Amino acid sequence: INAEYGEFKAETRQLLDIVAKSLYSEREVFLRELVSNAADALEKLRYRQVVGDEIESPDLEPSIQISLSDSLKSITIEDTGIGMTRDELIANLGTIARSGSKEFVKKTQVESGDNKGSNIIGQFGVGFYSAFMVGHHVTVMTRSAVPGSPGLVWNSNGADGYEIAEAVGIPRGTRIVIQLREDAEEFCRKDRIREVLQKHSNFVGFPVMLEGAQVNTVDPLWVRKASDITVEEHVELYQSLSARRDSPMYTMQFAVETPVSIKCVLYVPEFMPQIDISSMGNFGISLYSRKVMVQARNPKLVPEWLLFLQGVVDSEDVPLNLSRELLQESVIINKIKSVITAKMISYLNRQSKRDPIKFEKFYREFGRFIRIGMVTTESTSEREDLAKLLRFESTAEENGVLVSLDQYIERAKEDQKQVYYLCAPSREVALSSPYYESLSDAGYEVLLTYNKEDDVAMFRLESYKDKKICSAENANLPTTKSRDSTSTEDKLSDQDGKDLATWMRDVLGRETVKEVKITDRQHSQPAVVSVKNLTTLRHYLDMAPPEQKEASYKYLLHDNVTLELNPSHPIIRELSEMREGSPDIAGLVAAQLFDNALINANLVHDPRRMVPRINQLLDSLLKGRKGPAE
Repeated sequence: INAEYGEFKAETRQLLDIVAKSLYSEREVFLRELVSNAADALEKLRYRQVVGDEIESPDLEPSIQISLSDSLKSITIEDTGIGMTRDELIANLGTIARSGSKEFVKKTQVESGDNKGSNIIGQFGVGFYSAFMVGHHVTVMTRSAVPGSPGLVWNSNGADGYEIAEAVGIPRGTRIVIQLREDAEEFCRKDRIREVLQKHSNFVGFPVMLEGAQVNTVDPLWVRKASDITVEEHVELYQSLSARRDSPMYTMQFAVETPVSIKCVLYVPEFMPQIDISSMGNFGISLYSRKVMVQARNPKLVPEWLLFLQGVVDSEDVPLNLSRELLQESVIINKIKSVITAKMISYLNRQSKRDPIKFEKFYREFGRFIRIGMVTTESTSEREDLAKLLRFESTAEENGVLVSLDQYIERAKEDQKQVYYLCAPSREVALSSPYYESLSDAGYEVLLTYNKEDDVAMFRLESYKDKKICSAENANLPTTKSRDSTSTEDKLSDQDGKDLATWMRDVLGRETVKEVKITDRQHSQPAVVSVKNLTTLRHYLDMAPPEQKEASYKYLLHDNVTLELNPSHPIIRELSEMREGSPDIAGLVAAQLFDNALINANLVHDPRRMVPRINQLLDSLLKGRKGPAE
């Protein structure tokens, strides 16, 4: 009756192909789009009822019905929402770029001056046309909630145009019938549709019925009051999101309105998951918009150092006028990331004070991620907040006891201006280090780090609460009386020291070491090296390609390393005499002293090159000890 034919005003077959094939990475999301649109229609109807508008068939229960036909190879999505008039049908389905929901929100805000109409999920134009991802023909039957409106039928194959005609017997709301393509017939299987609904539309705010049975949870956990949620409910959601069988170590739930409106629940696993480049796609927080899932795991919602989190963020500000898969780099996503990051850092700081023992367990599992955050963040304030979470062993505590930077500062010397730390493979190695010896003699506590991530994190921190972060290797302590107490008979003269330093630099090669000098910095070691930016140097050596390692090593040492000789050490005194009588052996000893000092500073990249020299020294030692021939 009264059939009307129309052409798509702004769309062509090419543009429909873009919508159907390019905007979405998975075809199953067509169902998510159409269920979202149905929920929009029901929300619009509810609003009209709230403001007192007269409505057609007011006793109809709000619902979304999905039915399947294997014989007809079709799927039908039906709602009892606000429906459409002829003009709305042409406007909303005649142009992809037009959005009925978007226009509705604008209109209600103008009318009421508030956000009563803001609980609208989708933008009908693009969402509706996702039906052509799986269907070769789509029929829309609708009747507006405006009393006396006729029933209408809209037909299209998504190519040339559409047909609209009046029809009788159509109830209020909208029914969409999709004739499935041959390669999309999986979507007339009940188990497949249930799987898609529970994955993408499980928390739509109205009952979603599949063949007469409800398949969704209307009241999602994250929109409820935290005090009303049981531990068991949190465990169930966590395990559902993570596909793990453990319980969360920490649970954080919050809601904010600025700078972006979000409701969020986040879980810290009990144990650290294995995260590498190949498995990055398995991590991330699930993104929802008004209880409709946008993406199961969106890694862009948190910085990389928080990828161990599981959870859900639901934002009314996430736009759905384009494919949800195109939201990766949007401004809103970045705002959400900023809020989550700040909230999680603040939460972990509170937990560290509330239950230090539990937090220590967390740190032993996830401390690596905190250190990565320290290195990768570009925000100085965020880095300082993360620094509060760092934990280290300390020379002032027993083996295995962890302390924070705040604890270190609280018991630091009154005039101490530095936080001293030492990076070493183990506590035993650290305590035997010549760099620790100097600080220990001066009575300073030293934080101990056992991995390169800690070393780089401390280097990036630079300072904490007005105290400079200083590696033990770079500690520039004044000479103490105890160090200066060595008699002049047991110490090289100033001139002999200068001559030895000059000789050693010539022997080692000016292309190998920047400077050789005499110093009273240490007691027990004959020599140490000092490097202005030791952490950076270690990092560059680690990152250098294998084929460039040797060249990089020589270049960086020449430009950065100073060898400091202890004029009171017996080896240095003997070497000063030996260089005159046995210059060849003295040269070997000088080179080995330099390498020993580099080993103490963890700067030797290939110790195998020392083996021929050590063998020569052993040979000379054994020959010197051999008695007269019999």
